[in-house]
Amino acid sequence: MDSSRILGLPVKDVYDREIGTLVGFEIDSRGMPSNFFIMMPNGSFIKVEGEAVEAGKDYVLVKNFWKIKAENLIRGVEITRRRIDALENLRQEHQIPINVYDELKATYIRDMSELNGKMVELVSELNKIQEELKNRLDTLTKVRSINRVQLSTGEVDEISYKAAETMIEASLDITLLEIKETESILARLKSLKQRISPEAVTPQRVSNFVELLRSLNTSKQQNADSPLVVRLQSVMQSQ
Repeated sequence: MDSSRILGLPVKDVYDREIGTLVGFEIDSRGMPSNFFIMMPNGSFIKVEGEAVEAGKDYVLVKNFWKIKAENLIRGVEITRRRIDALENLRQEHQIPINVYDELKATYIRDMSELNGKMVELVSELNKIQEELKNRLDTLTKVRSINRVQLSTGEVDEISYKAAETMIEASLDITLLEIKETESILARLKSLKQRISPEAVTPQRVSNFVELLRSLNTSKQQNADSPLVVRLQSVMQSQ
């Protein structure tokens, strides 16, 4: 991205709506723009992460930041799940020492826990966005109905009505599209969250238990009446 000429450019969203003007950006340690500052028409500012910004010749495009966050989270969860599965398979094939297995498993479970926390936050954030979008949809529908009544009573002329109707129609289409996209992302996140369960740590406990039994196998031959061996055998037989 050539950041030398983007200051002062208008900023648009993915629906081609102009949302403000780019007035500043931060540079990271690599010399790349990391955060962008956008001034809104009402004078307020928003800060957007660099990953969500794409510079064009005549304007700057801001992509849906929540969609980017969701895609990154989904990708992170899927990768971590594959790592856990691969680790379990390798351990079952005795290709990884138990101490290394325990260390890696703890790391992956911790990673999954952090991803799950971020997912909960994003779902909450998207639920709020959905509520705002549905409120906007209700407002647009109400205003449209009021305009139709006023057109029928002659309180507004047809030219003014058509101008307003064009804007309302465009906003309704975009709002419905935004609702559909957020619903799709929410469904994916909720489905993924259901697959992240406490059972993820069970294989580690089972594996450790099996390792313990194996290590006691020799002792079992030497002292079959050992209370510990007897108890372990009893537990295994009850499974």
